[in-house]
Amino acid sequence: MVQVQPSLELYEGAGYDDAIFVGTYTCPSDVDPDCPFICSTLSECDACGCFVVDEEGGPWGDAMDVIMCLLPIIFLLGVTLKPNPLPTTVSLPAAAMMMLLVRVMYLGSDPTLSCGAIISGFHEALSPLTIMFGAIALFETMEATLCLPYMMREMKSLTEGHIVAELMLIFAFAYMIEGASGFGTPVALGAPMLVSLGHDKFGSIVTLLVMNTFATVWGAAGTPIWFGLGNISGLSEDDFVEVSFKAGVCLTFAAYLILPTLVLPILCPVQELKKNFLFIILSLTSVMGPVLVMSFFTYEFPSLIGGMLGCIISAVLIRFRVGLKEYSHPTNERHLKISTTSSSHGLVSSLRPDDPLFAAVQNNCDKNSDDLKECVDNDEDVEEEHSPENGTDASISEESYNVDSKDVEVLEDADQVLASINSVEAALGPRKSFAEGYLKELIGRTFPIWGTVLLLILTRVEQIGLKGLLIKRSPYFEIAFGTYGKFRLSASLVFQLIDILTHPDLSWKYELLYVPFIIPFVLVSIITMIIYRSDLQARPKEIFGTCLVRLKKPAIALLGALALVQLMIKEGPAAPADIIGTVLSQALKEGWIAFAAIVGTLGSFFSGSTTISNLTFGGIQEIAAKSIGTSVSSMLALQATGASAGNGVCLNNIISACTVVGLDISEGKIIRKTFKPVLAIDILATVIMLAFFFRF
Repeated sequence: MVQVQPSLELYEGAGYDDAIFVGTYTCPSDVDPDCPFICSTLSECDACGCFVVDEEGGPWGDAMDVIMCLLPIIFLLGVTLKPNPLPTTVSLPAAAMMMLLVRVMYLGSDPTLSCGAIISGFHEALSPLTIMFGAIALFETMEATLCLPYMMREMKSLTEGHIVAELMLIFAFAYMIEGASGFGTPVALGAPMLVSLGHDKFGSIVTLLVMNTFATVWGAAGTPIWFGLGNISGLSEDDFVEVSFKAGVCLTFAAYLILPTLVLPILCPVQELKKNFLFIILSLTSVMGPVLVMSFFTYEFPSLIGGMLGCIISAVLIRFRVGLKEYSHPTNERHLKISTTSSSHGLVSSLRPDDPLFAAVQNNCDKNSDDLKECVDNDEDVEEEHSPENGTDASISEESYNVDSKDVEVLEDADQVLASINSVEAALGPRKSFAEGYLKELIGRTFPIWGTVLLLILTRVEQIGLKGLLIKRSPYFEIAFGTYGKFRLSASLVFQLIDILTHPDLSWKYELLYVPFIIPFVLVSIITMIIYRSDLQARPKEIFGTCLVRLKKPAIALLGALALVQLMIKEGPAAPADIIGTVLSQALKEGWIAFAAIVGTLGSFFSGSTTISNLTFGGIQEIAAKSIGTSVSSMLALQATGASAGNGVCLNNIISACTVVGLDISEGKIIRKTFKPVLAIDILATVIMLAFFFRF
């Protein structure tokens, strides 16, 4: 888009598609050349189609344009990663405000567009917030109905507490969930499961964040490719598949090199990884092999099919101990923690060996070994949770372990813990044999997981036909809210806000039945409560109330994050993201390839989505590829791979995971742990693409 000085000359003979330009306004009408001069009200402009054309860049040149547009991102990185970081409830809204000032004070953006972008961002925050609510509700329900303790007990029985087996099984499970849903759901589901198995919260979140980086290219049935790159003109279905398999090659190589060396050691001792290397390779192949093969034929199902096959094959490998060596449990390891989250109705507290409460529990265990055999074993000591700084879980306050408490109080607390453990065991009962109905109980108690996956598949795979029904935007009824926008609600409960602040390029939609909120999370939670209502340890009101309480702080951070995203990407060549990409790609020429994956990662970092990163920078990557005369599909594959890796440092995912497991910790501490494997994926992907695919 170019800036045109006030003139009528363009109308005579030629022009921008026969449009009439007057200053920063254009009118597509070719009927009345005086139209831009005589329109004096919004309704008149709306009738003839006049709209504002933003200038590209500010008054101080391209280099300063890039610096100014990057300033809020640099600020955000600085205050997030510094030793005493600002909370995201402060830093993200502040970064959004900085971007607004850059747009209106330096770039001279249309104030209507800029303010409308903020409103759009506030509305967009509804999607991640409701997804988080649903994920928390599901796991609170699983805990309160004893389904989670049952599943953790069965997983422990399958893996026999083998840490390598647990990690690879969770990796396959998260991969499958990503293929079905996306939207950060694998981290929200997988991290609490690792915590439930006895791993510390911080390490569990970091591990799941990085595990998820290998799958999101094909998340939600390929949405980052078919939708994220769908706005690039000239791309065909064959081009999408080509992007898919090139990204698949990069991520497969990365998974084999990075998962065993940089990801699994977060929770697992290196010596255990060496002893069980054969199992790791076999389990990893059961996931990445099908992913690589499928990526040559489709861009929709690699993650889903690879994850499903990986879960089945990994379970078989674990059952028959293929490649698994005997695991010696450390003396300070806690093998089972029933309470996954920080809610007040957790069933079993997390104990430490140096806690006086632990000693009291241990003594009582000796007296009640028959009753407590499953949950508290004399040979299974309690693991200390670690944080990266002081070796203690950041969510546990010093007051929680006050050694100055009176002995009688300690014993009373110990009795309460033992009572909780006994109540869990009494409710679950001993493990059943097949003749006693083991299979029926297994299917019922695991319903929250397989029911969620089933509903995700049914509503995401287009060939089934439900997806189209859930996202239909018509028929609808419409209400005009003045200059705020036109509100629409369709028969499929798709909420829309059109022409926000009268700007034709600003709109918002929320697909209530398609976003993973009511379907599947809330629906599965309610069904589970009904099935196991006799086992409920908390009332439904308390469960959903806990979800709302834990969303207070994340809501503020996400409102700031999504406002920043919209200010970055709206709208067209005058958007800051577009300016950054265009200027840098033109300046760096072939050197742009070295930064292409990092640009994709940066997009996911601030936007919270592989899809949005591809939407934001996909067009820039295409321009860069054409300008240096190389393969467009290769450049787009590098963008998609970098965007997928960026989920490891994505603020939205980090906030969501911390909220779901109940960990109160700075996002910067997590990013400092995930940054290395994310950067390694970017570098490795770039090397692979240069070696095999780029041709000049």
